Amino acid sequence: MASIQEDILAQIKRYDTIIIHRHQRPDPDAYGSQLGLQAILKASFPEKKIYAAGKAIPGLAWIGDGNPIADEVPDSAYKKALVIVVDTANDPRVDDQRWRNGMEVVKIDHHPNVEPYGDWQWVEDEASATAVLIYKFFDLLKNQGLRMTKEAARYLYIGIIGDTGRFMYSLNDEVFEVAGKLVSYGFDYQSMYTQMTTLPEAAVKLSGWVMQHITVLDSGFAYVVLNRDLLDSFHLGDAGTSYTVSIPSRIDRVKAWAIFEEQDNGDYRVRLRSRSIVINQIAQDFDGGGHPLASGAWAYGKEQIQEVIDRVNTALKNEK
Repeated sequence: MASIQEDILAQIKRYDTIIIHRHQRPDPDAYGSQLGLQAILKASFPEKKIYAAGKAIPGLAWIGDGNPIADEVPDSAYKKALVIVVDTANDPRVDDQRWRNGMEVVKIDHHPNVEPYGDWQWVEDEASATAVLIYKFFDLLKNQGLRMTKEAARYLYIGIIGDTGRFMYSLNDEVFEVAGKLVSYGFDYQSMYTQMTTLPEAAVKLSGWVMQHITVLDSGFAYVVLNRDLLDSFHLGDAGTSYTVSIPSRIDRVKAWAIFEEQDNGDYRVRLRSRSIVINQIAQDFDGGGHPLASGAWAYGKEQIQEVIDRVNTALKNEK
């Protein structure tokens, strides 16, 4: 019986056009797994058209290393295309909803598969990053024509670094093994680390504001609310506040935390993290989801912000 990886490769070989999507508000793993897979397939099948779809985020443009991080994909390309969606748990979150117009859809992801979609699904929620799965795809099938390049290795390494917080969490033997193999392809990982560890001056100033305004409850739950006027005053743009999610973790007595970020329509995006209690079920109850210790959710107004705070606070108290 063929493995799911062999099934996916068989579909790739069938199609002349392949369009790779990832989730909205992309992080390094979304870009890394998408662009890494694109680079592998371009090197392996130069005769095919391989697109990377989705909105380009200026704050992460460095990932492209001078190359575009999103392609212009014509509507006509979907008519006879295989669509591959990476690092995206549920279909409403796929960036560019034209993905539904493809002939067939493949899902490759490392989030819990609570909302299955697509004709072919390869989900391993124990994997540290979707970029790890893309490397495994290459490694398992390299004797069937798949080629790794230095460019692809760099993208995948960025994905791993992003989703493990530079090897601080979501770790296992596999992620270190894969990272070591990727580094052997000789890309400049020192410059990549510089890009991932430095911030614009405005972002550093916002970090200071967050540190001064964190509320820490007796249970060990910490949170901060970033309203729209405050965020606009720092002029950080899309994805400009993603780094703030790690700030509360630096406080020794914090066990779980949340960053509430007001959107233009008045809703609040919630970034939830935990050291111990499982929080993805809480996130699902607030139109979100994710990993057991790292999830995202939504709060529709200040009253629902308090509901999220109460839920996590209660869970921490019950843990005791």
